[in-house]
Amino acid sequence: MEIEEIWKDAVKEHNVGEFHEAHELFEDLWMELDERKEKDIVQTLAQIDALAVHINTGNIKAAQRLMKQLPELLRNMPEEYRNVNLLPIKKWTGQIIKKIMNNNVVDIQKNTPPELI
Repeated sequence: MEIEEIWKDAVKEHNVGEFHEAHELFEDLWMELDERKEKDIVQTLAQIDALAVHINTGNIKAAQRLMKQLPELLRNMPEEYRNVNLLPIKKWTGQIIKKIMNNNVVDIQKNTPPELI
C-alpha cells in the first residue's frame, strides 16, 4: 500500500470513530516514512487515537501511561500536515492531557477527538 493511501485510510477511520483501526494504520504509515519530523507527526496521531480508545473504553490507567511521551510529541506537532488541519485535534488532546494529569478523569470518558479535516 502506498503512503498516501495509508494516510487517507487512517484519516477516514479516525473520522468515523474507528480509533483502534486508525491507530494501527498510523503505525503502519509511521513504518513507511523516512523523515523524522513526519514520523513524529504520525506517531502523535497514532498515540492520540490510542488515547481515544482508552478514554472510550474507560481504561484511564492506559490513558495515563500515554502521558510519558504524548505531551512532548504534541508540543512539536504542526498545525497542518498533508492538507489536514491538525489544530482542532491538537487543542483537544491538550485539554485531555491537562485533565488526565490533574486526575480530573470523570468528565473525559466518551469524549471523542475532532475529525481530521
